[in-house]
Amino acid sequence: MKHIILFLLFVCNSYAIITIAPVDIGDNPGKSGMIKGSFETKRGNSDVDNYSAGLRLEYDNNESYLLWSDFTFSYAKSSGVTNTNKTYAHIRYIHRVYEKSLDWESFIQSQTNEFTKVKHSYLGGGGVRFFWHNPKYGKLHIGTGAFYEDISYTTEVDPREHNFRINTYIAYTNNFTKKSSLSYVFYYQPKIDAFNDYILSNGLELNIWIYKQLYLNFVFYYDFDSQPAIDVKKEDISQKTSLLYKF
Repeated sequence: MKHIILFLLFVCNSYAIITIAPVDIGDNPGKSGMIKGSFETKRGNSDVDNYSAGLRLEYDNNESYLLWSDFTFSYAKSSGVTNTNKTYAHIRYIHRVYEKSLDWESFIQSQTNEFTKVKHSYLGGGGVRFFWHNPKYGKLHIGTGAFYEDISYTTEVDPREHNFRINTYIAYTNNFTKKSSLSYVFYYQPKIDAFNDYILSNGLELNIWIYKQLYLNFVFYYDFDSQPAIDVKKEDISQKTSLLYKF
């Protein structure tokens, strides 16, 4: 049964970050990971294909540092016309500064999105995050830092961008049962030299335990880019329900 589930998840394809919940040193010592995916195929009155999947790999030394990475891909078409084609890869290193409340972190990221006309987006940066944990009220993380991004568009009218952005975020998660959780994250990322050029990202995630390492995963995203590529809408809203397998 375990191998059947793994196969079904691997043959699917996801754009969204595989999990919104913040990761902490000591939560899951050693090597671990997650796989999630969903797929939809319709024929007859509808002609729809929609595939999504994501993989997270993580190593936690249970003392001073944690390394994790997310890799996701999404593809969809309707009536023979492609309407989704996205990739995402993120690697992050977290190091403990002060045991009770402070970490520093660094990260690199790669992303493509055919329908926001992003041929590729590469970024790298870092910062610090403050955290507060309470068994009853959950976990709160507040991060601040900066990153450099290199964006190339598929259109000839949009210039290639090289930006420095401030990176601030708030992340909250709470386990409403022993194995089920609700998480929320908010990002605000303005350009350092032009605060009218900014990105807002909101993510809400619900993980419901089903059986052993298998979970039902629901995510909702609302993103806003104040200066997107030409003919691209500023707002982007998405939601997805998937199976999540932890190992």
